[in-house]
Amino acid sequence: MPPAPRQICANHAARPAFAVCMTCRKAICQECATQWDGIYHCTSCLAARRGATVSRSRAAGWLSLMAASLILLYVSDRAMVWAGALMAELF
Repeated sequence: MPPAPRQICANHAARPAFAVCMTCRKAICQECATQWDGIYHCTSCLAARRGATVSRSRAAGWLSLMAASLILLYVSDRAMVWAGALMAELF
């Protein structure tokens, strides 16, 4: 069986391939390969992945913050009332 042909980098013709981009399936050298979440990507595919972020509503963030603050205020108030009643029983 003849040896497998040696692949070269899609971006650098003088360099041997190190990995295959799992998005576009191009052979890439070690300099062009970036591992993200355990998978190799070329620079252009990685830039496209990083640019695709999920945008969230600012209002939802503020509502979550306000709800958490009110819950914390209520729980701390109950703890202070309980501690005050406990201290009154002791003394």
